[in-house]
Amino acid sequence: MSITYNVRELYGGAVALELPTEFIDSSDIRQIPDHQEVFLSPTTLMSVIFELNDYVQPIPLSGQQQQTPQTNGALTQQDSVDVDAAKYHFTDVIAPPDTLASPLQNPQKISMRHASLSGFPTFVVAGNINSVESRSRGPPPSTSGDGGRQALAASSSNPTQSIVYQLQLLVRMKNYATDLCVRINVPMKEVAQDDGEVAAEVGFARELLERVVATLEVRDFGLFGAAA
Repeated sequence: MSITYNVRELYGGAVALELPTEFIDSSDIRQIPDHQEVFLSPTTLMSVIFELNDYVQPIPLSGQQQQTPQTNGALTQQDSVDVDAAKYHFTDVIAPPDTLASPLQNPQKISMRHASLSGFPTFVVAGNINSVESRSRGPPPSTSGDGGRQALAASSSNPTQSIVYQLQLLVRMKNYATDLCVRINVPMKEVAQDDGEVAAEVGFARELLERVVATLEVRDFGLFGAAA
C-alpha cells in the first residue's frame, strides 16, 4: 500500500519534515512535554518521538584507552564519543522492569540530506526492548485490617512481556549543546503471531526513518539558543 506524506512543522515551525499524512499529532490528544513532539499511527501502535536533549559529553576513562569502534569504515575519536552518546540515549529511555532484549550493535554513521543538518554528526541505531506490562487479577486490595491483607494476597500481578523494536536517529549539535533524537517505536505484540506482518511493520519503520533523514530540516536555529 502506498503511503502519502506531507510536511509537518515541529516546535512552532522551527523544525519541519515529511511524515505520513494519516499520523496523528499526539498533542491534539494529550499534553506533551515542551522538548518533545509525538506522532501516532491511527492503525497500529507505532509512534514517532522527536526529542531535544542536553548534549551528552564524553565520559573520561581512567587508566584505559578508549577503543574506536568500526562501523562502515574507521571512525574518528569524536565519532567514538558520538557512538557512545547514541547508545546512551537509546538505553536512557528504558525504565525497569523493561530491558534490552540483546546487546546493542554499534550505531551507524550517516549523513542528513538537508543542508541545515548535513554538517552535524548523525548516527542510527536499532534494537529490541523487552517491554513488561503488569496486570492485576483479583479484587481491588483493601487497606483495613485482616481483610486488607487477605484481599492483597488474593490480588496477584500477572506481568506480560512483549518486544518493542526501536529505531533511533541521533543528530549531535555540539555548538548548540543539543542532541536531537528521533525514535520510531514498533510494539510487536499486535503482530507477534504473524511473521509477515512483523516484517512489514519493521520495513515501514525503516522506510519512515529514511524519509526523516531525507526531509528533516531546521528552519530556525534560535530554537536551540545561541551557538557556542
